[in-house]
Amino acid sequence: MKPFYQYIQKHRNSSGTNHDPKSQLAELIYLDGDFPKTATDFASISNYIELNSRYSQWVSLFDELWQAYLNND
Repeated sequence: MKPFYQYIQKHRNSSGTNHDPKSQLAELIYLDGDFPKTATDFASISNYIELNSRYSQWVSLFDELWQAYLNND
């Protein structure tokens, strides 16, 4: 399974013109130098998301995207 970081980047809009929530979260993760880029397990990524205040508004969207990641969406 590819890392979640790689999965989420398909939602990133590098032009910065797309303001949908998935694109915004993908951009935030892209800009986060400490994000666990090689992780594939829920616990390590979820803990990182939940313990970092920059992601506080994104927790429910992360859960939604995690399910899509598991379903290979």
